[in-house]
Order: sequence, then structure tokens, then C-alpha cells
Amino acid sequence: MSDEHQNCYELLEVDPGASQDQIRRNFKRLSALFDPESPVVYGLYRPEEARRLLADLREAHRILTDTLERRRHDRRLFPEGHPSLRRADERSAAPVPAPRPPIEDPFKAAGIPEDTLLCGVVLAKLRTVQGLSLADIADRTKISLKTLEAIEADDYAALPALIYVRSFLKQVAALLHLDPGRVVNEYLVGYEAGTA
Repeated sequence: MSDEHQNCYELLEVDPGASQDQIRRNFKRLSALFDPESPVVYGLYRPEEARRLLADLREAHRILTDTLERRRHDRRLFPEGHPSLRRADERSAAPVPAPRPPIEDPFKAAGIPEDTLLCGVVLAKLRTVQGLSLADIADRTKISLKTLEAIEADDYAALPALIYVRSFLKQVAALLHLDPGRVVNEYLVGYEAGTA
């Protein structure tokens, strides 16, 4: 992996407490999904991006399935312990809230014009009006809180490679009941301007 701070758990979309079996299943699923020959990636990623992501997935799988490598990775990534394990302890102690029905028109509920460009600040407002915290999104998507905070702050320098940002934006869009294509395209306008 090119980035020494890359979170292998995020890449494989598993929790830091994931079993070897969960890691292998997700690796197999994502490898098939991001294979450059897969029709799913056609049009979404350039072939070299898909190949790079596949290589990163293989490296993340290698690290997380090797006990010693995983321990090194965890110590570097979570010097104070696994955040998801702490959140799991907090969740087990807290009462389970009743699910909220989805909001018909999040833009209207947030007082945002429908044609507003979807940047991080707008995504944060749309998330808040739907009663979701960043921790909720992190728990459901396995995207790190740090990455979600960077997305909402439009802190492009703190974000991983563009190929991962696209994937994360699609997951966030799905949870916010937004069009994933629109979220990716409009967010990347700012991303490309901010990283040029």
C-alpha cells in the first residue's frame, strides 16, 4: 500500500474486531467487485485505478490475516485501542433507540435549496437533519471517524486516495438517502479544485 497510514479495516470494510473469516469473506467479495474486468467498475473507475485498488485490497488482506502484521498495524493505527471495540462497549450499555423514519425531503428539512452543490458542509447538514451522528455512519459503513470528519470539513489533504473517497461518498450518500452519483460528482468538483 502506498500510504503507510492506510487503514486496512476501511479498505476491506470490516470492523477492527473482525474475525479472520469475516476478513476473508469481505476480501473475496471486494476482489470480485473491483476486478478490472468486472462490469460494476466499468465507467466508475479507470482500469489502472481498479488494479491499484485490487492490489491494495490484497495487501490489506495479507496484513490482517497475518497475526504479527495485524498486531503491528493495529498498534500503529490505534495506539489507544480499537475505537470500534470501545463503541461496542458503549452501545451494549446504552438503550437501543427506536429507528427514525427516513425524511422524505432532507433538503427541505435542512432549509437547503435542492440545487445546492453537495460539499462537506452541506452533507453534514443533511446528516444532522436526519438525526445521524458521524459515529452512526462510522458504525454502519466502517469508514473511520477521522475520514468522515475530513469529508465533512472538505479537508481534502486528510483524505485517502481518490478511488477510496469515491467509495466512501457512495456509502454516505446511501445512508443519507441521496443520489450517490450526484454526491460523488458534486463533491469531487471541490476535491479536484482543492487538490489541484
